[in-house]
Amino acid sequence: MLASARGKGQVKKVLVVLLLIVAGVGAFLYFPRGGATTSASNAATLAILNTAIEGARAGSAFAPALDGEVYATGDLVRANVDGRAVLTFFDGSSLSVDPGSQVKVVALNRVSADGIQVTIEQSLGRSWSSVQKLKTPDSRYEVRTPSTVAVVRGTGFLTFVQQLASGGTQTTYQVDEGTLLVSATAGGTVTVAAGSQVTIAEGAAAPASATPIAPAPRLEINGSPGLGFLVVAPTGQSCGTAGAKAEIFGCVVSGDKVIVRDPAAGRWGVFLTSPGAIKTSAFTIDGFVGTSSVARQIMEGPLVAGQMVRSGITLKSGPPLTLSAFEPSTVVTSVCAATAPGRVFASGPVDGRADSVKTFARDNKATPVSLVFTEAELNQVVDKNAPSATQGVTLSDAKIRIDGGGIHGTAKAATQFLTVTASADVVGGSVGDKFTLKVSHLAADPLPPGLIDAVKGIVDSTTADVSGSVPFLVKQVAFRNGCFWVSGVTAN
Repeated sequence: MLASARGKGQVKKVLVVLLLIVAGVGAFLYFPRGGATTSASNAATLAILNTAIEGARAGSAFAPALDGEVYATGDLVRANVDGRAVLTFFDGSSLSVDPGSQVKVVALNRVSADGIQVTIEQSLGRSWSSVQKLKTPDSRYEVRTPSTVAVVRGTGFLTFVQQLASGGTQTTYQVDEGTLLVSATAGGTVTVAAGSQVTIAEGAAAPASATPIAPAPRLEINGSPGLGFLVVAPTGQSCGTAGAKAEIFGCVVSGDKVIVRDPAAGRWGVFLTSPGAIKTSAFTIDGFVGTSSVARQIMEGPLVAGQMVRSGITLKSGPPLTLSAFEPSTVVTSVCAATAPGRVFASGPVDGRADSVKTFARDNKATPVSLVFTEAELNQVVDKNAPSATQGVTLSDAKIRIDGGGIHGTAKAATQFLTVTASADVVGGSVGDKFTLKVSHLAADPLPPGLIDAVKGIVDSTTADVSGSVPFLVKQVAFRNGCFWVSGVTAN
């Protein structure tokens, strides 16, 4: 019986083992938390690009948000003066949030087979919506502000809600792709086509027509046929043909070409890959002012099938706009190693990688760094460190999977008294410049929830060790398909 003292000890041992397996067998420790969970299949997944992002579940207070958390109807996300984040909806549409912004998921529902209905309420700040072509007649993507309601069926547009000195707010929409139908709460509707904008203040009716967006510099990025690429802006958002991402403000993807209007100055990360071999690949970035190309850089060379390459380029806005030469390309083993910021540590033993950062930090103060771990590496650690029958627990079917929603682990653990099938979902982030991971969902069939909670005290006792396990000031934890990274800066 589970009620026996010995049986309870065996149950606790099973749960501890399963938590450690899901965590990469001691590579990291997680903090269980109670409460209901939300499935990412009917929600939006949060990616945090810079710290100082807070989230509030429907009716609850704001708290530090973590990468991989899911947000659904009634939830809010806000960014302070430094925070940036991206919400990715289950259909692939995304909403990028700039510093000083607040958005609320008023409604988020799956309709028909592949349809989606989204209503976002934005009370302040800037956001960029990249909306996938809606697949069903009843699908809908809508943004509400204090002065407007904008409806779209597949487009890319900026929303800027600005506080006025005279009181109230005004909303500006700038459309880079597709068409937006904007209705003013005070009356009237205006159609905003690509290349146009409209501004409507609270209490004002919609104008008769939109106006052209003021001319701005732009990047035009092209890849050879079959070449997948991704560029990462200095602000942390990404855009490109690899993964069909368009998170960067003003970014439009069309075939093998990407256009970014009014690009941010600074270092742009570059990721290249191809499913098939390319004898001579060409990747080109042109800087345009008006109709004139004022800067151009080309990276050429062969690409092996499945190969992944990391590089970068620096943009100076000028005037004149300039582009540096491409950084020397490096072959990497994951998209995380290609796109993580700073000096990247992605090789060597998993349990010794942090020591490599410590050694680097001795002579490199206040330097951006990233620790990268892959799904394959964590599974190897699990296999190597699985407990044996002589330890009282037999582990089987242990597997770790990583995607934009975090780390997901499953395993079976057996003692002489019972066999437990467990699963856990883990999210992470930076809280107080410390590395934090939390279990957003934990199940262990056939055990009741009360027994699962019993392990919480054991894990909580190791909290101090976890927060100090990364030897630098942590600014970001990012989950991607098959890998994740922890980035920040070394101490002064």
